[in-house]
Amino acid sequence: PNVCGHPDKAFVVTIVEKSEDLPASKDTPQVCGKDASGCRLAFDLGKSDIKTVAVKDNEVLYSKETEWDVTNPDPQYHYDAIMDAMKLAKAALPRVDAIGGSATGTISADNEATWCDIFPNVPPDVYKEKVIDIFKRLAKDLAGDVPLKVIN
Repeated sequence: PNVCGHPDKAFVVTIVEKSEDLPASKDTPQVCGKDASGCRLAFDLGKSDIKTVAVKDNEVLYSKETEWDVTNPDPQYHYDAIMDAMKLAKAALPRVDAIGGSATGTISADNEATWCDIFPNVPPDVYKEKVIDIFKRLAKDLAGDVPLKVIN
C-alpha cells in the first residue's frame, strides 16, 4: 500500500524488538480551554453528521445535527455542507468571537486537515488543493479573522 496523500511513496513498516527502538513520538498535544464566555461557534464532523453549537456566555443557544454524505468526492460539497450548518448556528449569536471544531484524522497545530478520513473519496491532488485548508477558509468566510482551533 501507499502513504495517504502521497500515492508515489510506499508505506514502509519496520518491526522492532524493543519499544526503545521505536522512532520518537510526533504527537502534538493541544491545550484547549473550557472557557465559553463571549459568543462561540463549534462544530464536530463525524462520519454521518455535522454537529454544530452556538454558545453565548456559557449558555447553549443552538445545537443541531445535520446529516451529510462523507463519501461525496467533491470538496465543494463538503465545504458547503459545513458552511450551511455553521451559518444556522451563527444566526443564534449577535457576533462570533471564536470558532472551535473537531474532525477525525490528523489536524495540524495550524488547523490544517493534514489527513481526515471524513473526506475519503476526494482525490489526493484535489485534497491537497481544496481540503487541507478547509477549516481556515470556513472560519474566515463565516466570521472573518476570529480565533480558530480544530482538533481531533
